[in-house]
Amino acid sequence: MSAPATALQVTDLSVDIVSRKQRTEILRGVSVELPEGTMRGLVGETGSGKTMTARAVMGLLPPGGTITSGSITLGVQELIGLDNEQLNELRGPVMSMVFQNPRTALYPMHTVERQLGSIIEAHQDLRKAARRARAREYLALAGIPDPDRVARAYPHELSGGMAQRVVIAAALINEPAILIADEPTTGLDATVQRQILELLASLQSDLSLSVLMITHDLGIVAQYCDSLSVMHEGQVVEAGEKRQVLRQPAEPYTQQLIAASELSEVGHAKQAGSA
Repeated sequence: MSAPATALQVTDLSVDIVSRKQRTEILRGVSVELPEGTMRGLVGETGSGKTMTARAVMGLLPPGGTITSGSITLGVQELIGLDNEQLNELRGPVMSMVFQNPRTALYPMHTVERQLGSIIEAHQDLRKAARRARAREYLALAGIPDPDRVARAYPHELSGGMAQRVVIAAALINEPAILIADEPTTGLDATVQRQILELLASLQSDLSLSVLMITHDLGIVAQYCDSLSVMHEGQVVEAGEKRQVLRQPAEPYTQQLIAASELSEVGHAKQAGSA
Protein backbone atom coordinates (compact mmCIF):
# COMPACT_ATOMS: atom_id res chain seq x y z
CA MET A 1 0.00 0.00 0.00
CA SER A 2 1.41 3.39 -0.96
CA ALA A 3 1.87 6.09 1.66
CA PRO A 4 -0.87 8.75 1.86
CA ALA A 5 -0.27 12.06 0.13
CA THR A 6 0.79 15.01 2.26
CA ALA A 7 -2.04 17.37 3.17
CA LEU A 8 0.11 19.90 5.03
CA GLN A 9 3.87 20.35 4.90
CA VAL A 10 5.73 22.83 7.10
CA THR A 11 9.42 22.97 6.19
CA ASP A 12 12.24 24.79 8.02
CA LEU A 13 9.83 27.42 9.34
CA SER A 14 11.31 30.26 11.40
CA VAL A 15 9.26 33.04 12.99
CA ASP A 16 10.33 36.19 14.83
CA ILE A 17 8.28 38.59 16.93
CA VAL A 18 9.47 42.11 16.17
CA SER A 19 8.83 45.15 18.36
CA ARG A 20 10.34 48.61 18.40
CA LYS A 21 12.84 47.52 21.03
CA GLN A 22 13.80 43.98 20.05
CA ARG A 23 13.47 40.99 17.76
CA THR A 24 12.71 37.63 19.42
CA GLU A 25 13.08 34.32 17.64
CA ILE A 26 9.99 32.21 18.37
CA LEU A 27 10.32 29.30 15.93
CA ARG A 28 13.55 27.90 14.50
CA GLY A 29 13.59 25.56 11.52
CA VAL A 30 10.29 23.85 12.34
CA SER A 31 9.25 21.02 10.02
CA VAL A 32 5.95 19.15 10.40
CA GLU A 33 4.31 16.78 7.93
CA LEU A 34 0.61 15.89 8.06
CA PRO A 35 -0.36 13.03 5.73
CA GLU A 36 -3.88 13.04 4.29
CA GLY A 37 -6.55 11.43 6.42
CA THR A 38 -4.39 11.09 9.54
CA MET A 39 -4.12 12.75 12.94
CA ARG A 40 -0.73 14.07 13.99
CA GLY A 41 0.00 15.25 17.50
CA LEU A 42 2.07 18.40 17.99
CA VAL A 43 3.15 18.03 21.59
CA GLY A 44 5.27 19.99 24.04
CA GLU A 45 5.08 22.12 27.16
CA THR A 46 3.47 25.55 27.25
CA GLY A 47 5.62 28.03 25.32
CA SER A 48 7.28 25.40 23.14
CA GLY A 49 5.93 26.94 19.93
CA LYS A 50 2.98 24.66 19.14
CA THR A 51 0.32 27.35 18.85
CA MET A 52 2.66 29.74 17.04
CA THR A 53 3.27 27.03 14.43
CA ALA A 54 -0.48 26.63 13.96
CA ARG A 55 -1.02 30.37 13.71
CA ALA A 56 1.71 30.62 11.10
CA VAL A 57 -0.06 27.95 9.05
CA MET A 58 -3.36 29.81 9.30
CA GLY A 59 -1.77 33.19 8.56
CA LEU A 60 -2.83 34.45 11.98
CA LEU A 61 0.45 35.45 13.60
CA PRO A 62 0.16 38.04 16.38
CA PRO A 63 1.19 41.67 15.81
CA GLY A 64 4.89 41.81 15.04
CA GLY A 65 4.94 38.16 14.00
CA THR A 66 7.11 37.67 10.90
CA ILE A 67 7.99 34.53 8.99
CA THR A 68 11.71 34.88 8.30
CA SER A 69 12.28 31.64 6.38
CA GLY A 70 10.74 28.34 5.41
CA SER A 71 7.77 26.98 3.51
CA ILE A 72 4.15 26.06 4.30
CA THR A 73 2.29 24.10 1.62
CA LEU A 74 -1.21 22.71 1.36
CA GLY A 75 -0.79 20.00 -1.24
CA VAL A 76 1.24 21.89 -3.81
CA GLN A 77 0.10 25.41 -2.86
CA GLU A 78 2.59 27.62 -1.05
CA LEU A 79 0.95 29.72 1.68
CA ILE A 80 3.84 31.99 2.58
CA GLY A 81 3.50 35.16 0.56
CA LEU A 82 -0.29 35.03 0.18
CA ASP A 83 -2.13 38.16 1.28
CA ASN A 84 -5.01 38.12 3.76
CA GLU A 85 -7.67 38.05 1.05
CA GLN A 86 -6.08 35.00 -0.56
CA LEU A 87 -5.76 33.29 2.82
CA ASN A 88 -9.41 34.02 3.60
CA GLU A 89 -10.36 31.98 0.54
CA LEU A 90 -8.60 29.00 2.14
CA ARG A 91 -9.65 29.49 5.76
CA GLY A 92 -12.86 27.56 6.13
CA PRO A 93 -13.25 25.53 2.93
CA VAL A 94 -9.67 24.17 2.86
CA MET A 95 -8.21 24.56 6.36
CA SER A 96 -9.84 25.45 9.63
CA MET A 97 -8.92 25.75 13.29
CA VAL A 98 -10.50 24.98 16.65
CA PHE A 99 -9.09 27.38 19.24
CA GLN A 100 -8.36 26.75 22.92
CA ASN A 101 -11.11 28.89 24.39
CA PRO A 102 -14.52 28.61 22.70
CA ARG A 103 -15.76 31.70 24.53
CA THR A 104 -13.31 33.92 22.67
CA ALA A 105 -14.12 32.25 19.35
CA LEU A 106 -17.84 33.07 19.58
CA TYR A 107 -19.28 36.59 19.34
CA PRO A 108 -21.41 37.16 22.47
CA MET A 109 -24.02 39.41 20.82
CA HIS A 110 -25.11 37.00 18.07
CA THR A 111 -26.97 33.71 18.25
CA VAL A 112 -25.23 30.51 17.26
CA GLU A 113 -27.38 30.29 14.13
CA ARG A 114 -26.41 33.78 13.00
CA GLN A 115 -22.71 33.11 13.55
CA LEU A 116 -22.75 29.81 11.68
CA GLY A 117 -24.79 31.41 8.92
CA SER A 118 -22.17 34.13 8.48
CA ILE A 119 -19.42 31.53 8.21
CA ILE A 120 -21.37 29.66 5.54
CA GLU A 121 -22.23 32.85 3.66
CA ALA A 122 -18.56 33.81 3.43
CA HIS A 123 -17.83 30.79 1.22
CA GLN A 124 -21.10 29.40 -0.13
CA ASP A 125 -23.93 30.95 -2.12
CA LEU A 126 -26.88 29.52 -0.19
CA ARG A 127 -30.28 30.96 0.59
CA LYS A 128 -31.12 31.78 4.19
CA ALA A 129 -33.25 28.66 4.66
CA ALA A 130 -30.44 26.47 3.33
CA ARG A 131 -27.94 28.17 5.67
CA ARG A 132 -30.24 27.55 8.63
CA ALA A 133 -30.63 23.91 7.69
CA ARG A 134 -26.89 23.47 7.25
CA ALA A 135 -26.19 25.10 10.61
CA ARG A 136 -28.47 22.59 12.33
CA GLU A 137 -26.98 19.73 10.34
CA TYR A 138 -23.47 20.54 11.55
CA LEU A 139 -24.55 21.19 15.12
CA ALA A 140 -25.99 17.67 15.09
CA LEU A 141 -22.80 16.35 13.48
CA ALA A 142 -20.86 17.91 16.37
CA GLY A 143 -22.87 15.79 18.79
CA ILE A 144 -25.37 18.42 19.95
CA PRO A 145 -28.60 16.58 20.83
CA ASP A 146 -30.96 19.57 20.39
CA PRO A 147 -29.57 21.62 17.48
CA ASP A 148 -32.73 23.75 17.18
CA ARG A 149 -32.42 25.01 20.76
CA VAL A 150 -28.67 25.57 20.53
CA ALA A 151 -29.01 27.38 17.18
CA ARG A 152 -31.28 29.94 18.85
CA ALA A 153 -29.01 30.34 21.89
CA TYR A 154 -26.41 32.99 22.63
CA PRO A 155 -22.90 31.85 23.64
CA HIS A 156 -23.35 32.77 27.31
CA GLU A 157 -26.29 30.36 27.49
CA LEU A 158 -24.06 27.37 26.61
CA SER A 159 -21.92 25.18 28.84
CA GLY A 160 -18.20 25.00 28.09
CA GLY A 161 -18.54 21.62 26.43
CA MET A 162 -21.51 22.73 24.35
CA ALA A 163 -19.70 25.90 23.29
CA GLN A 164 -16.72 23.81 22.17
CA ARG A 165 -19.04 21.60 20.10
CA VAL A 166 -20.40 24.74 18.45
CA VAL A 167 -16.85 25.86 17.64
CA ILE A 168 -16.15 22.43 16.12
CA ALA A 169 -19.32 22.70 14.03
CA ALA A 170 -18.21 26.16 12.88
CA ALA A 171 -14.78 24.83 11.93
CA LEU A 172 -16.25 22.00 9.85
CA ILE A 173 -19.27 23.70 8.30
CA ASN A 174 -17.47 24.60 5.05
CA GLU A 175 -16.01 21.09 4.77
CA PRO A 176 -12.27 21.73 5.12
CA ALA A 177 -9.74 19.03 4.35
CA ILE A 178 -7.43 20.08 7.20
CA LEU A 179 -8.40 20.78 10.80
CA ILE A 180 -6.03 22.21 13.40
CA ALA A 181 -7.24 21.57 16.95
CA ASP A 182 -5.35 23.77 19.41
CA GLU A 183 -5.74 22.31 22.92
CA PRO A 184 -9.45 21.77 22.22
CA THR A 185 -10.29 20.51 25.72
CA THR A 186 -8.67 23.28 27.78
CA GLY A 187 -10.79 24.21 30.79
CA LEU A 188 -13.25 21.31 30.42
CA ASP A 189 -13.82 18.65 33.05
CA ALA A 190 -12.46 15.15 32.45
CA THR A 191 -15.73 13.65 31.22
CA VAL A 192 -16.39 16.44 28.72
CA GLN A 193 -12.75 16.36 27.61
CA ARG A 194 -13.08 12.71 26.66
CA GLN A 195 -16.37 13.37 24.85
CA ILE A 196 -14.79 16.14 22.77
CA LEU A 197 -11.74 14.03 21.93
CA GLU A 198 -13.89 11.05 20.96
CA LEU A 199 -15.97 13.36 18.80
CA LEU A 200 -12.90 14.73 17.00
CA ALA A 201 -11.53 11.22 16.46
CA SER A 202 -14.87 10.07 15.07
CA LEU A 203 -15.17 13.07 12.76
CA GLN A 204 -11.58 12.62 11.59
CA SER A 205 -12.35 9.04 10.60
CA ASP A 206 -15.83 9.61 9.17
CA LEU A 207 -14.91 12.72 7.15
CA SER A 208 -11.35 11.64 6.22
CA LEU A 209 -10.02 14.81 7.81
CA SER A 210 -6.33 15.53 8.20
CA VAL A 211 -6.01 16.72 11.81
CA LEU A 212 -3.13 18.45 13.55
CA MET A 213 -3.81 17.96 17.27
CA ILE A 214 -1.93 20.47 19.42
CA THR A 215 -1.58 19.33 23.01
CA HIS A 216 0.74 19.14 26.00
CA ASP A 217 -0.82 15.78 26.97
CA LEU A 218 0.96 12.67 25.73
CA GLY A 219 -2.03 10.61 26.81
CA ILE A 220 -4.12 12.29 24.09
CA VAL A 221 -1.42 11.59 21.52
CA ALA A 222 -1.12 7.99 22.71
CA GLN A 223 -4.81 7.29 22.32
CA TYR A 224 -5.87 9.32 19.30
CA CYS A 225 -2.95 10.23 17.03
CA ASP A 226 -1.19 8.29 14.29
CA SER A 227 2.10 10.18 14.55
CA LEU A 228 3.62 13.00 16.55
CA SER A 229 6.11 15.83 16.52
CA VAL A 230 7.67 16.94 19.79
CA MET A 231 8.43 20.64 20.21
CA HIS A 232 10.80 22.27 22.69
CA GLU A 233 11.92 25.89 22.81
CA GLY A 234 10.64 26.70 19.32
CA GLN A 235 12.05 23.64 17.58
CA VAL A 236 10.87 20.16 16.64
CA VAL A 237 13.23 17.88 18.55
CA GLU A 238 11.71 14.52 17.58
CA ALA A 239 9.10 13.24 15.14
CA GLY A 240 7.79 9.95 13.86
CA GLU A 241 5.10 7.31 14.11
CA LYS A 242 3.40 7.19 17.50
CA ARG A 243 4.44 3.66 18.35
CA GLN A 244 8.10 4.24 17.52
CA VAL A 245 8.47 7.54 19.37
CA LEU A 246 6.62 6.46 22.52
CA ARG A 247 8.39 3.10 22.73
CA GLN A 248 11.89 4.24 21.81
CA PRO A 249 12.24 8.02 22.25
CA ALA A 250 15.60 9.20 21.00
CA GLU A 251 15.68 12.66 22.56
CA PRO A 252 16.11 13.36 26.30
CA TYR A 253 13.27 15.90 26.22
CA THR A 254 10.86 13.32 24.80
CA GLN A 255 12.00 10.85 27.42
CA GLN A 256 11.24 13.44 30.11
CA LEU A 257 7.75 14.04 28.71
CA ILE A 258 7.01 10.32 28.71
CA ALA A 259 8.39 9.90 32.23
CA ALA A 260 6.15 12.74 33.44
CA SER A 261 3.02 11.34 31.77
CA GLU A 262 0.59 8.74 33.07
CA LEU A 263 2.21 5.35 32.57
CA SER A 264 -1.14 3.73 31.85
CA GLU A 265 -1.74 6.13 28.95
CA VAL A 266 1.67 5.46 27.41
CA GLY A 267 1.06 1.77 27.95
CA HIS A 268 -2.18 2.14 26.04
CA ALA A 269 -0.20 3.59 23.13
CA LYS A 270 2.11 0.58 23.14
CA GLN A 271 -0.82 -1.81 23.05
CA ALA A 272 -2.51 0.15 20.28
CA GLY A 273 0.71 0.24 18.30
CA SER A 274 1.15 -3.54 18.48
CA ALA A 275 -2.45 -4.36 17.57
